[in-house]
Amino acid sequence: MHVITSFDDLEPVPWANGAGETTELVSLIQSQALTPNLRRWRLSIARLDRPAAFSPLPGLARTFLPIGAEVALEIDGQVHSVTPAAPVKFRGEQNVSLSSLEEPCFALNLMVETDDQATSEQNALQMATQFTGSALFAVTLESGPGYPKFQLLELEQTDVLPDHLGVAILH
Repeated sequence: MHVITSFDDLEPVPWANGAGETTELVSLIQSQALTPNLRRWRLSIARLDRPAAFSPLPGLARTFLPIGAEVALEIDGQVHSVTPAAPVKFRGEQNVSLSSLEEPCFALNLMVETDDQATSEQNALQMATQFTGSALFAVTLESGPGYPKFQLLELEQTDVLPDHLGVAILH
């Protein structure tokens, strides 16, 4: 495993709409060097302190995973309960807001450029909370011996992730 970046080494920036802050682990530009054969993507950790609207990001397919608490997202007027066990997907042009949260927490956000309005998964990076048999990257969701929280790891085919380490898999 190769460490690409760590949350602790980066500075947060305000959301595009100013309603919160995020720490970018990988930018759209940086993703081109990491995965030249895939669509450009962005990976960030958002701090969720209170209900707020999401910034509209047309042209991006978004995958959102709360970390540490269950939250409710309102997507185009429909409320969805989102747990740390299962990410939710939506398009960047949809009207999305964090409508409630049990307590302040974080969220992992994967945003992938799309060719059109569809969120086609062909030739695009995907996020899962369970190992899918193949993986390019892993994000630590909690700290463990030798692994700080929110560290982005590049994986080799022979790498084995420690059982005690909670991770999101990017494949």
